[in-house]
Amino acid sequence: MSVGRFPFWRVVPGQRSGSFTLPVMLPATAGPEGAPHIMGGVALAAIVDAMELDSELPLLWAQLQFLGPTQHAEELAIEVEQCGGGQAVAQYAASASVNGRPTHRASGALGSREPNEQTLFADMPEVPGPDAAASIEISHSAPGGLPDQFDYRIAMRDEARGLQAIWTRSHAGFAVDAGWLAIISDLFLGAHPATRGGSSLDAMFRFVQGCDPGWVLSFIELAAFDRGVVHGSARHFAKDGRLLAISSQTGVLPRIPRTP
Repeated sequence: MSVGRFPFWRVVPGQRSGSFTLPVMLPATAGPEGAPHIMGGVALAAIVDAMELDSELPLLWAQLQFLGPTQHAEELAIEVEQCGGGQAVAQYAASASVNGRPTHRASGALGSREPNEQTLFADMPEVPGPDAAASIEISHSAPGGLPDQFDYRIAMRDEARGLQAIWTRSHAGFAVDAGWLAIISDLFLGAHPATRGGSSLDAMFRFVQGCDPGWVLSFIELAAFDRGVVHGSARHFAKDGRLLAISSQTGVLPRIPRTP
């Protein structure tokens, strides 16, 4: 197993204001050997990183559309621009491309309003902890790719109701911040056998707070299969039960689902 020790979603500022580059390393990719592509959650995390660097503000939410393939990409070019906002919150638009070809379009908001007293309404579901959950290996990516970067354990699965609870943890001990949670949020397709091998159309990510490195529980709720796509959402919790983030996606269902 090859584990990346540097946060592989971090971007490099370009020469122009609002311009950033993600050097695509193997841990940022998924897919079989010989056909790697930038994992959607990594692209989202990189765009979040670019917006946070440009604004010098913490993320509130980000939304990403997947426009084109990223196979064999060596760099992801990212452009971000503040397009609105006020004294407390900045509204952003962003885009990403590979060799001049558009691959992603995004928007988001960053900032905070003080004073603030946190109230968390969402409760973590009662499921087995990571030590009691079933550990599995994701085998459809080349060695050293994204699946090698984390532990993946299924705490609960109810295919009839479209529910899945999974524990994940970074092998490298990365901070559980907006970027890492954005990556985790893209583990949506696969929560039901009929979705395995599908492709995401969008990703919505709402960031509440980070936590210390360690286990994160993602509780995924599929809402509907309709017109060849799946709609659903997820909530992501720290091991102590605190809500960290909320996400949702629409993904195209595969004609022939991938076997485990």
